Amino acid sequence: MLEHIGITINEKNDINAFYKDLLGLKEERKFELYEDVSEKLFGTGDRVPVALLSGEDFFMEVFLTEKKQTPVYNHICISIEDRNDIIQKAKSKGFPVTRIERESRDDIVFLRDRSGNIFEIKDR
Repeated sequence: MLEHIGITINEKNDINAFYKDLLGLKEERKFELYEDVSEKLFGTGDRVPVALLSGEDFFMEVFLTEKKQTPVYNHICISIEDRNDIIQKAKSKGFPVTRIERESRDDIVFLRDRSGNIFEIKDR
């Protein structure tokens, strides 16, 4: 069973604009990952702020750092009640939306935050 996902972002504003307002996650708490723990777990030795956010049945740890990463195929898939609503909200807030239409199945829809994290959005 999936308990939580940890992701890295570079834009502090995305915590509210993308993860809370757009995806509907709730902020449970904020904390800092201290240098010694960061070094032992991730090999960075950086002190970084972390926001713990919750969805219906999972948690997401959002690590805020200036370090850039280049995701290739990594993505998180979430299913929601009204996919078209989140697509319109994302577009109105300036978040990139990629939609690939398919004849025999539902369209493929991907959203991106400003740090390049990719989310596939499916209808529940």
